Amino acid sequence: MSTVHPEAEQFLRDYLRSATPQQRHTFVRRANYDTGEALVRFVLDDPTTDRASALAAYWILGAGYYCRYASADEVPEPDRPTWELLRLIEERYAAGYWADHGIGFDPTDDDEIDWTEGEGDDPEPYPVPDLMLRALPGELVDDEDTEDGLPLDVHLRYSALLRG
Repeated sequence: MSTVHPEAEQFLRDYLRSATPQQRHTFVRRANYDTGEALVRFVLDDPTTDRASALAAYWILGAGYYCRYASADEVPEPDRPTWELLRLIEERYAAGYWADHGIGFDPTDDDEIDWTEGEGDDPEPYPVPDLMLRALPGELVDDEDTEDGLPLDVHLRYSALLRG
């Protein structure tokens, strides 16, 4: 998040550190990944984050796209950190790194988006692990009254900090 003012980024880190699992999930699902990927990584580095949030991040980061690369060496340099993060998410997910707070997520039906569409049509050099294709049962998180994955009051404060 090099384009974000340090004070604004710190404000969001503090918010995410104290956010509920549901608020973190909303952030992961609705954040602007063009400017917020560093904070998504921050959320994913916390084992108290819900496993459904990690599964959502995995697909939103482009797991279907990145399976075309068998190894990090094949990935164009600017995209390599994302490819590596996807492999880390797979490892942590399989190892049970994240908590289970009862949040649900279905990569085949996320607000009518099928993130897995196209999976299995052609053999890929790096196939998505079956575990990452499975829906997690649980309660879906209501993300109304949010902007870029943040409650409106938090988003307003963050926006004000960005303007200086």
